[in-house]
Amino acid sequence: MSPHALTKDGFETQFAVKYLGHFLLTALLFPYPIEAGTEKKAVRIVCLFSIVHALGWFEIGDLQAK
Repeated sequence: MSPHALTKDGFETQFAVKYLGHFLLTALLFPYPIEAGTEKKAVRIVCLFSIVHALGWFEIGDLQAK
């Protein structure tokens, strides 16, 4: 686990890299599968995650674990 640090936007770095970064990439890519897909062949964006979350905990009201 890396030491606690914040991004320029004030998010905890691990949260930003593991979750917000993937969300932003997916959001930026989202228009392209719609354009590339056809009625016969759909295009998907698949997000894969590890199961490391099962080892820890989180509180939905405190996602940055302050």
